[in-house]
Amino acid sequence: MDSPPRVTAVITSRERFSWAEESLDSFYARTDVPCHVVYVDVNSPRDRWARLRALSDVHGFTAVRVNKYVSPNCARNIGLRYARGEYVVFLDNDVEYTPGWLGPLVACADEEAAAMVGPLYLHGPLDEQTVHMAGGDMEFSGVWGTRDFTQTQRYYTKHLSEVPEEELRRGRCDIIEFHCALVRRSVIDRVGGMDEGLLTTREHLDFSQRVLDAGGTVWFEPASVITYRMPPPFARDDLPYFMLRWSDAWTARTLRHFAAKYGIRPEYVERVAKNRKGRQWLLFEQLKRYLPDSLGPAGTEAVKRVFQKVEPVGNRLLVELLTRREPPLDWHVHHGGDRAGAAPAAAGAAR
Repeated sequence: MDSPPRVTAVITSRERFSWAEESLDSFYARTDVPCHVVYVDVNSPRDRWARLRALSDVHGFTAVRVNKYVSPNCARNIGLRYARGEYVVFLDNDVEYTPGWLGPLVACADEEAAAMVGPLYLHGPLDEQTVHMAGGDMEFSGVWGTRDFTQTQRYYTKHLSEVPEEELRRGRCDIIEFHCALVRRSVIDRVGGMDEGLLTTREHLDFSQRVLDAGGTVWFEPASVITYRMPPPFARDDLPYFMLRWSDAWTARTLRHFAAKYGIRPEYVERVAKNRKGRQWLLFEQLKRYLPDSLGPAGTEAVKRVFQKVEPVGNRLLVELLTRREPPLDWHVHHGGDRAGAAPAAAGAAR
């Protein structure tokens, strides 16, 4: 009799819904290590949920539907309820995989007794070979309450050919990212689940630091390669979730929480402006597709300036609308394929 899978993949929505099917197709085509799969859908449009449920029936994964937009950390905690095995690999729903990506992560965890292992992260189409992170570092300095904090994504935005060969070897680091992160389940049980006070950002930094504080090790394994298929484009029905996910309100709450938790100077919350610029850049790249060519560069730039002024107001109004009469958190579960041996079939309940 075959041994049960050692790994559960918990896949959650990062910032849009429209790339989920492509990502799942890539996952099943290029994953050669047996694993349970739990996909957590955070209130995507009903037609998308219907397609995910159909894919669940084809592939036999567990599909969990949450009744409202929630943060990725909240979705990860829900997914953990249905995870089994020695390892959990957290994945975003906009990842494209390379053949055999999972095996090296498990091998590294086994051979190094690692608490967490991350791959070589690229972003954009695989053939562009643009590095997102080849391991990462972070540092706290100064006195509690006024500490400074820095983080580094090694070789960020460099072409893969620019990374020295000696930097593409298995090694320890401080941080990996939740685009793809293999974590030993016993470590999660020891340090606790994801901090739901982190709504938009800093999630991977917080969890990596908690693992390090508990005496665990974090490893970079470049024999595994994935790419984050960052937007644009968006589907129209992606935009409400994207706008809430990266909203000024959620970002400010997140940064205040992170700063208080780690004794960082209160001014750290000013980073919200940087996140806003990133959100606006992505949205305007989408909007530009619909602008007439007759505007020319000067006209396009004028539209951009207007957009940057009015977008924060629209963002605030949308967040108020989306959160005005929020229902209590709840979810339900669809077990695709053969139900024998599936994760617990009970419906979710507000915690």
